[in-house]
Amino acid sequence: MSAKHLQIAVSVGLIALLSACASMPLEYSASPIDNRAQNTTSPAAATPSPMACEPDIDLATESVLRKLALANEWHTAKQYQSAFEAYESALAEHSSLLSDAYALWGIIALRLDRENPAYSREAAQTAIYVLDQRAQQALTGEASNEARLLWFSAELMIAADASKDQVMAENVQLNKELAQREEAIQRLRELTLGK
Repeated sequence: MSAKHLQIAVSVGLIALLSACASMPLEYSASPIDNRAQNTTSPAAATPSPMACEPDIDLATESVLRKLALANEWHTAKQYQSAFEAYESALAEHSSLLSDAYALWGIIALRLDRENPAYSREAAQTAIYVLDQRAQQALTGEASNEARLLWFSAELMIAADASKDQVMAENVQLNKELAQREEAIQRLRELTLGK
């Protein structure tokens, strides 16, 4: 008998929960023309009230997130100009500190991509300066901390890019030394075999 009471209690609870999420029934309107007349006279009647369990969607943030995702995909696909334009478009919206920080971080990564025809460490350093300024604007809070982490990782990207130049220069020097060594070994063989 108690199992039956439990089943009834669960059913009643589910019904109460589902009814809380249900939307209010729409009011009957005689014709669309009557609705337009009501909307012009009463601006409050034109705005529908939100439903009880309807999620609050920030369209500006959604738009920026989509642009950032597209920019990242385009960068991965080596569509550099499209990626740059998407990052700049996301940055121009100023949706939030974090969206600006991620857009700037993306621009920095794009500018430091050696396969990008628009590769420029100077442009990346300018973008990191702007990222630093934006992170300083929000002195406290989670967004500020995350923006600081993005700034720090961008600093590391620039340092790694500079190190890559140094490693490449050292490799050129080592290759020259190896070529000279091979040439010397070849001459020694010729001299030894020639005797």
